[in-house]
Amino acid sequence: MAGFGNILRRIAGRLREQENAPSDAGALDQSGTLRPDLSSPSNPPLGVGQGDLPQRPTGEESLTPADSPITPPRAIENPGLSFGSESAPAPGAELPGAMVAEPVGPGSVDVGRIRLTDDDAVTEDPLVSNCPYCGQGDQRIGTRCQRCSQVIVRLPAWAQHRRHNWLMARLSWKRINFAAIVALLLVFVIWVNYPFAPNPIVLLKKIQSQITADMGPGVWTVSGRDLRNTRSVEVGFPPPEGEVVWESFIPQPLESEPVAQYSSLFVGSANGVYKLSEYDGQILEGWDGDTPGRITGAAAVFESYLFFGSTDHTVNAWNALTGDAWWSFPTEDTVEISPVLSDGLVYIGSGKGLLYALDAHNGSVIWQTRLDSDASASVAIYEGRLFVGDDKGIFYILSARTGQEWFRYRTLKTIAGSPVISSDGKRAYFPSSGELYAVSAEEREVPGLYQFKKIWAQLWLWQVPGVPRPPGQQGGLWRFRPDNPLQGIYSAPALAEDEEGSALYVGGYDHNMYALDAFDGGRLWTFNATDSISASPMIVKDRLIFGDDAGNVYSLDRNDGSLDWKISVGSAVTIPPIQSNELVIVRTEDGYIYGIK
Repeated sequence: MAGFGNILRRIAGRLREQENAPSDAGALDQSGTLRPDLSSPSNPPLGVGQGDLPQRPTGEESLTPADSPITPPRAIENPGLSFGSESAPAPGAELPGAMVAEPVGPGSVDVGRIRLTDDDAVTEDPLVSNCPYCGQGDQRIGTRCQRCSQVIVRLPAWAQHRRHNWLMARLSWKRINFAAIVALLLVFVIWVNYPFAPNPIVLLKKIQSQITADMGPGVWTVSGRDLRNTRSVEVGFPPPEGEVVWESFIPQPLESEPVAQYSSLFVGSANGVYKLSEYDGQILEGWDGDTPGRITGAAAVFESYLFFGSTDHTVNAWNALTGDAWWSFPTEDTVEISPVLSDGLVYIGSGKGLLYALDAHNGSVIWQTRLDSDASASVAIYEGRLFVGDDKGIFYILSARTGQEWFRYRTLKTIAGSPVISSDGKRAYFPSSGELYAVSAEEREVPGLYQFKKIWAQLWLWQVPGVPRPPGQQGGLWRFRPDNPLQGIYSAPALAEDEEGSALYVGGYDHNMYALDAFDGGRLWTFNATDSISASPMIVKDRLIFGDDAGNVYSLDRNDGSLDWKISVGSAVTIPPIQSNELVIVRTEDGYIYGIK
């Protein structure tokens, strides 16, 4: 205990003073007990000066040391500690052991005939403290610390640090602020990848309608047949038998895929949109479809709405019955791909890498984002996710409602077709670099992972010792490469899913039509056509229908690849066929359209 130690040091100091001044302190008797000289001038009675000491009355006996009212000290229990003449501590030496003193009266202690009162009690100096900045001890409050030169200030008790709080003892405001900033950045990164609060676009940008492209039997209202771009018709009319029932010519033809609804066909060209009758293929009278720009992509139709993009930097909505314009939205560059209609939004891309989501009711912008390059084909939609590829070879997964980017998969060359999504939303298929890719459709980008693997791969290529082979790119499942990579795959596949399994059908420039297992990319069968297959096939129940660059149209049994029928239409089939009720509509490179039953 610090106070008791100070008392012992004070006692030792006074003993040393008494040894140095025996005339004032008294003398030691034969037993070594200190005997103060009561008649000494240094010990006068209280209230009497040095010069006029009172005389002892006559007849009164003088006091002897034995009759002194000062009682000798009680025996010290510690044999190692005594205050006799033989064991008195030397000056500057520490007292060994511990001394037990018996209190004589209130507020006083009698130790070795030296009386200590409350005035002699040793207490801590309230103006001496440890430096709160560097911890240096025995520093006086109000002065500068001898070590760190900071002014030492005594804080009130309520403002002082709790020394027993280990957390506060280890923290400082600088550390707390740093930890708060790191926590905010971490929350932001998590929110960007896994939003747990409403996006401002959701709160502020309200959609006026909920119209979605019709995917029922007998209609083909968007490019790719449905929002997943499967190009597959599983119910409805039976497959065609190869009979051409009519043909029609479209002036100034372009590679615009037809769309069909209510026995009407809508086809784009260099000078506008044409509306044809499904029954005979003739252009309908009273339809004014002229536009300032060219229509290179397929339109999208929903009941009385017709949506399309134009090279005159506009996205347009027309009355599908009369051709009257309802609204037009100006873009920053040309629009050459097909729109997709889902949940009241029109999704379409333009030049300069822009991708728009427009309100189908009035054409207002709900959101827009910029890709690394122009979108190469129309988008695919599945349960709030948007899938699109660009000319730089990047496959994107975005939020369909807000446009927020969630994931990207990099390839070497342009993604040469619209992505195709499985029915469970777990896989996406697209062609690039002459190969067919299968990528996870549920991935979320891990920040920095791609760059880390890129550096890892470079070190491995340099054959740095101890560097293992890096893993594949995040999200990659499998790739299919044709026998001749120079004559690879440059069109989107068609996807069929039933109780027997899932299969992809895709053609290549090597004249082959491939049937692949959708889960692992294994080859099921191969059919050799007359010429290159540059357009996507279509599926009508158990039949696979496609054309080649030699002008032939084929129908195969999609289970084993056997030929059902084959006809010639005289010109290359470079545009994917579609279905309208019981007819298959085939458009050729020279501008003719055929209805095949």
